[in-house]
Amino acid sequence: MRTIILIFTLMLSIGIVAQEHHHSRNEFGISPGITYSPSHHNWGFGIHAHYFRTLGDHSPWSLGTSLEQVYAHGSHWTMSIGGKYEILDRLNLAVMPGITFFVRNHEHDHGEEHEHNKKAQFSTHFEISYDLIHLEHFHLGPAIDYSWSRHDSHFSVGIHCAYGF
Repeated sequence: MRTIILIFTLMLSIGIVAQEHHHSRNEFGISPGITYSPSHHNWGFGIHAHYFRTLGDHSPWSLGTSLEQVYAHGSHWTMSIGGKYEILDRLNLAVMPGITFFVRNHEHDHGEEHEHNKKAQFSTHFEISYDLIHLEHFHLGPAIDYSWSRHDSHFSVGIHCAYGF
């Protein structure tokens, strides 16, 4: 428990003394994290990558695209487009509607297992992230995601790592 408090205090201190917030027009980011699916009652690993471009030099609005891969309960991946809004300085909310492709394992009579794309479904991905550490073009901080589709949903808690240019 002391280690967790020490790490949290260190991250908070770095965030407070980090360089001034630089508002970039373009952002490429990646968010690895632990996922939980209430639909299937299991844990897994997921990774989300995105690209955003702001609508103006100092605009809080951005448009972009993303790709997400989740490794759990029959893995799936999602392609989406959408927007991001900077709610407060360094606090961002992204909403990304898209299409999720589910991959299921299928076993044949002779024992071989193959992966097949079974379904493609409309989905929506929500992400809230905070740029805790901001060093010139690079920022890092916690991210919480929720993804929904008709037959599946999952939560993710991870680290948002991004590069602005």
